[in-house]
Amino acid sequence: MLRGVFFCAFLCQPKRMTDLVADIGGTNSRFALAHAGQLLAGSLWQVPNRQFATFDAALASYLEGRAAPARACIAAAGVVQHDTVALTNHDWQIRAAKLPIAEVHLLNDMQALGYALGPLGAPHTRKLVLNIGTGLNVAVLYSVNAAAYVPPSESGHRRLPHLPDRADAEILTRCSEAYGANALESVLSGAGLERLHVALTGEARTARSLSADWPPETLALALRLLGHCLADLALTHLPEGGIWLAGSVGRALAAQLAHPEFAESYTAKGTYLDLVKSFTISVLKDEVAALTGAAAYLQGQAASD
Repeated sequence: MLRGVFFCAFLCQPKRMTDLVADIGGTNSRFALAHAGQLLAGSLWQVPNRQFATFDAALASYLEGRAAPARACIAAAGVVQHDTVALTNHDWQIRAAKLPIAEVHLLNDMQALGYALGPLGAPHTRKLVLNIGTGLNVAVLYSVNAAAYVPPSESGHRRLPHLPDRADAEILTRCSEAYGANALESVLSGAGLERLHVALTGEARTARSLSADWPPETLALALRLLGHCLADLALTHLPEGGIWLAGSVGRALAAQLAHPEFAESYTAKGTYLDLVKSFTISVLKDEVAALTGAAAYLQGQAASD
């Protein structure tokens, strides 16, 4: 009898559920498989978007020769509306209902970065990630009844901070006019750094070149802007679990946080000085954090079912 119970228990075990996770940026896309919230070794594939006319074609290429996954979480650099997301900086559109997967979850890529913060710092605390790369955006991880929740956001279009120095204010005006909107992304992003440097010096340089050998004037203004931006975000969301900087520009600026220009602007909060200083600031080093976060999101969905 015991032998029969064991045999039945073996047969009745749930099959291994493999999920698809994807991080779809404006330039490159990453795909991977995950199980129980963990990426599967050897499953990562990164490809330039220009190699495929559509997202569906890129997905089909990745899935060729693989068993169809049970679920998918696709994190994309665009605004999710209903079951569709159109990439902000590429002409792909992703429609969940058209994909060959039964259960598809669409997230903004910053939401996925937010979910990746779960294992970092103290558990069940608010955590914030500021990503500065091609663009700028923010995600906040909340704990709701011990479950992770990250709302969508388009914080790159927050207005620029007021800087008391008239020369700084004029530089910001020129950058926002060149960008076409009064937005943080006009100065704190890859292209934003380039605008900032041109407005300050008249010299055209790439963001990669600037961050490899910072011109003092450009670095100082970028850090003043970052300090004001982070302090405002900190007081808006009170991330007692910590703040993380991500993205190529974010990581490059994070290496300069000991600079007095950052410290002075970040702590210029009057009676809230001690509060903003209490939030730790770290670097999100996981190169595939959006995939990690997408896998964590699906694991959370499974736990709530």
